[in-house]
Amino acid sequence: MDATFFKLEHLIQPRHPNRALQLHRHFPHAPRGKDVYGGPPLDYDFYTTMSPSFQQIVKSEVAKAMLADSLTPAQLLRLFFHDCFVMGCDASLLLKSTVLNLAERDHPSNFTVDKFSVIDAIKAELEKACPGIVSCADIVGAAAVEAVEQAGGPHIDLAYGRRDGLDSFGQAAKTNLPGSTLQVEGLRENFANVGLNLTDMVVLSGGHTIGQARCSSFADRFAPAAKNPFPDTIFGQELNAYCVEGNRLGIDRRMTLDANSTTIFDNGYFQSIVAGRGILTTDNVLFTDNRTKSLVTTFAQDQTVFFDAFKELMAKMGRIGVLTGTQGQIRKQCWVRNPIDPATTPDANMEFAPASLEFCTPNPCPATCSSNTA
Repeated sequence: MDATFFKLEHLIQPRHPNRALQLHRHFPHAPRGKDVYGGPPLDYDFYTTMSPSFQQIVKSEVAKAMLADSLTPAQLLRLFFHDCFVMGCDASLLLKSTVLNLAERDHPSNFTVDKFSVIDAIKAELEKACPGIVSCADIVGAAAVEAVEQAGGPHIDLAYGRRDGLDSFGQAAKTNLPGSTLQVEGLRENFANVGLNLTDMVVLSGGHTIGQARCSSFADRFAPAAKNPFPDTIFGQELNAYCVEGNRLGIDRRMTLDANSTTIFDNGYFQSIVAGRGILTTDNVLFTDNRTKSLVTTFAQDQTVFFDAFKELMAKMGRIGVLTGTQGQIRKQCWVRNPIDPATTPDANMEFAPASLEFCTPNPCPATCSSNTA
């Protein structure tokens, strides 16, 4: 291996694996009662009496997952983001494909989404403690905010009461998830589709502080006619060599999106962008577009301001398209919906076969199905 490989490779190694647990804090003054923001009637006390062990189970399972894999927080945060942006925060991302329907999780846009097993583990423990009470949609949100805190980020209070959706469509993931080569205007339009604004877009991008990307997702940065060459030219050249070497080995290598702290949730991502080391096109343009540059600068200079904005954003994103009351259902297992009576739910997509254990494999989905024993 050459020096370039070693110089970049160390950036994707976990740092301070125990720091997340040390930084976990207790907040006695959490909000109580109804969530007064937004339309859906969510409640901070939703599980206080119905499932009092809810938060502790989430905390315990996330901690165990992080001990096994320090990249867990990034994946749990991404699960929440990808779920909410497609059909709302209804756990539709967790549903597996059937022989008749390609679900969101099996669309190429979600091929690198991971840690479904953590959600399943939390659900299994909650079903032992209080069967049929906690929705998978609420578990996804709770796991994301808990993971952020255990990774060193802020404590985030979410209101609960979301219910699980009945449908999941692969094409919806392609339509609603933002691509890594978008310019600021494209990102603005994508976020506006779910009721979020330009500030929200910059704040959520800050979650990349614990994220990674495959070389293939930022290959456009190295094209001869690239519109967004790396401002830190030496870094760009070394990164290009790192990816090219991986290609020669048949490996689509990964690179951390925050060159300062790989597994700690902080404002290092914004500092990387200011330093000219934004990896994705969607990272770099945040500092080259005057509409977002000042926010990036502010967050790079003041972590507290970023943390406060991130807490607000997570609560706001968690209200996108939620189902409440008698809408949807509370799934018994997060990857398959409960049986549906077409007489009482005539609008449900009946191409799902919840009683069947036959599920399509992601590639190619229509041609091959395998028995799932999980």
